Amino acid sequence: MEWLEEQVYWKRNNGWDHVFICQDPNALYKIIDRVKNGVLLVSDFGRLGANQASLVKDVILPYSHRINSYKGEIGLENRKSLLFFMGNRYRKEGGKIRDMLFQVLENEQEVIIKHGAQSRESRRMASQGMHTSKFCLHPAGDTPSACRLFDAIISLCVPVIVSDYIELPFEDVIDYRKIAIFLDTYTAVKPGSLVKLLRKVTPERILEFQKELKKVKRYFEYEEANGTVKEIWRQVSLKLPLIKLMSNRDKRIVLRDLTQPDCSCLCSNQSGVHTTL
Repeated sequence: MEWLEEQVYWKRNNGWDHVFICQDPNALYKIIDRVKNGVLLVSDFGRLGANQASLVKDVILPYSHRINSYKGEIGLENRKSLLFFMGNRYRKEGGKIRDMLFQVLENEQEVIIKHGAQSRESRRMASQGMHTSKFCLHPAGDTPSACRLFDAIISLCVPVIVSDYIELPFEDVIDYRKIAIFLDTYTAVKPGSLVKLLRKVTPERILEFQKELKKVKRYFEYEEANGTVKEIWRQVSLKLPLIKLMSNRDKRIVLRDLTQPDCSCLCSNQSGVHTTL
């Protein structure tokens, strides 16, 4: 970091025109206050302060999916399970919701919910489970987002998102209400509530979800020429007017004693999502 701060390219705009990949929740945590002027490419804002990152300045990235992409067509014939989840049951912070969901779901009919850590065998089982289920559960983990959500999308398994503070990638081109179901934590952990809601979703509605998932699937494929990487750089290009604005503003502003964040900070979602079908 000391080397970077000495470079003319950094000094000319105080880092506003730099881009940093911070996809891991702990990435750059020791120096985040020194690079926060730049455009941060992050998976969510779970471990970032309101004065470090925002939807206006930064870009939300999808995690790279860890299971095989579903190659079949839309349909319900081979999707016998209602709901699938496989992952670590015990997480910190907002991820404590997982244990509560295990308790209310593990004895439900047509629901597959398993505790499992990352391994080749668990990825194989997750791939099979997501490819044969109508809905895939995405609860918060240590941070609001996780690769499991994007595994579900490329599996055409309708995500059921129980993560009140999640931020999602590419929302200017993707309407997530068309591809996912959002449920607030309070409702999701009521015994029987989640399964009852999903059983009310008609086959026709599930097929509509699948059609929309197939349309947007390319945005979550890092290997595709017209996929994730292209979209990330398009998102970064949209920040250019803001970069110019903040660079010019930075050069004229005087030292001020502020007790509140100034107008250059726009906080991310802190209200949660309350959406119904």
